Order: sequence, then structure tokens, then C-alpha cells
Amino acid sequence: MPRVNLPNALSVFRFFGSPLLLVFDTQTHQTAVLGWFALLGLSDFLDGWLARRWQQTSERGAMLDGIADLVFYPCAALLLYQWFPAVVLGNLAFIALALSLLGVMLAVSWFKCGRLILLHTHLNRTAAVCVVVVVFASLVIDTQWLLRATALLYTLGFIEGIAIFLRYGAVPADTRSFFALNENPSPSGVRAPATPQAPNSD
Repeated sequence: MPRVNLPNALSVFRFFGSPLLLVFDTQTHQTAVLGWFALLGLSDFLDGWLARRWQQTSERGAMLDGIADLVFYPCAALLLYQWFPAVVLGNLAFIALALSLLGVMLAVSWFKCGRLILLHTHLNRTAAVCVVVVVFASLVIDTQWLLRATALLYTLGFIEGIAIFLRYGAVPADTRSFFALNENPSPSGVRAPATPQAPNSD
């Protein structure tokens, strides 16, 4: 029996489970919706962490993770809008800027690399954590500033992604930063071995 790839299964769970956040009555079932949201957010952490720990990383898994994120985080934003519309409406310009740059980044990856690549850089991962924090923090404090900072983090992350694709072309989805590639320019993340030189015959 083939071994189940749990990290990929978690990504699939997040992909199909995220729209359910918007199906239930979020006002009368707030606790249940929050619990479901927490599980989805935890799956976003666990899929990558388990894949690295169990050595099950792959381009396919990274792609599944990215696609699931494209469903989960917009659903999280819509959930936040249902509960705290003022928080979202006060940051529409910043959200629109981030979404526009996401579109540009995906377009650049398509034309430069021949496929869509969603990078899991440090900036994007930090912004993803902030989205989850914003939803829970909004229950107790005004989070307009935190949502704005999150949108700006995504904006910087997408600008970095554009720069990465323009400079290096196709890179692994788990590329951590532009500066890491500067230090280690091999797209595979492994330094190419030095070419041995012939001994000097002089």
C-alpha cells in the first residue's frame, strides 16, 4: 500500500475546507467558525513543516500548498469583512495594491518560467501568519493598522517575487528570499561544485 503523503493531504484539506468558512452563519456559529479557521491555519503551517521533516518536499507539494493558500487567505479576508467590515474597508487601497502585485508576479512567473510559481518566501510566510493573527485579534482590538501592515508585507513579498523571477527565472517555490539566492545563486538551492582546474604545467 502506498504511503499517504500527509503534507499534500493537509493542503487539499485547506483547499476544500476554506470555502466552508463562508457557508455557515458566521454570527450565530462564531465559535465553530473560529475553530474551523484555526484548523485551516494550522494546516498551512503543518504541511510545509511535515514535508521538510519527513523529506517529502516536492514541486507538486509546493504547488498544492500555494493553490490552497490562494483559496484560504481570500476566504479569511471575506470572513474578516463579514465580522469587521470597517477594518477591511479602511484598508481597501492597500489590499488592492497587494492583489495587483500578486497578479503581476504570477504573470512574470508565467512569461519567464512557463508556469505559475507561488513563492513561500520569508516575507510571504510572515504575512500569512499575520492574516491569522488579524482575524483573532480583531475580536478584542481594532486591527486596522495590523491589517495594513499585513497588506504591505504581502506587497513587499510580491515585489521580491517579481525581482526573483526577473533575475533568476524559475526557482523552487520554497525559495526563502532574494538575498538567499544572491548568496547561493543556483536555482536548485545547491551550490554548483567548483570546476577542478588543470595543474599548472609551468
